[in-house]
Amino acid sequence: MRRAWLALFLCACGGAPEYRMDTPSGFRPFAESDDFRYITADGVMLKGREVDNYPAAALPFWADALQRHLEARGYVFKAKDCFKTNAGLDGCTLDFVLPYGTEDWVMSETVFVVGDRIVLLEAAGPFERFAKVEPGLKTALKTFQPGG
Repeated sequence: MRRAWLALFLCACGGAPEYRMDTPSGFRPFAESDDFRYITADGVMLKGREVDNYPAAALPFWADALQRHLEARGYVFKAKDCFKTNAGLDGCTLDFVLPYGTEDWVMSETVFVVGDRIVLLEAAGPFERFAKVEPGLKTALKTFQPGG
């Protein structure tokens, strides 16, 4: 399970896409990276990546598919929050809990469908640490804008 989580979270899919979003409270960008990657002082991570929207489908389909995919791999579904960004883009955040070593971790996947791309903003960290930054993360997600 540990390797599967790391593979999913650290999957690099092509070049570094450009996104715009207010930096969530408590997070800082990785200094040595051009990727959309942030971390808190106590290890909660945030990363952006994208995949092809294939087969072409809308946000509800992909949010449901993501939930089913992760539950089938042992992730425990915690919550789903669908919202509109300040720019009017629809997004859904799905939160999961999973054991990671001796701790429970939260894996939060926010999904946006932008034409022929699916943008995934993935945040993960130990449950208690994640809970501290979750409100600021939710606020920042509403400012998300995909690049060209």
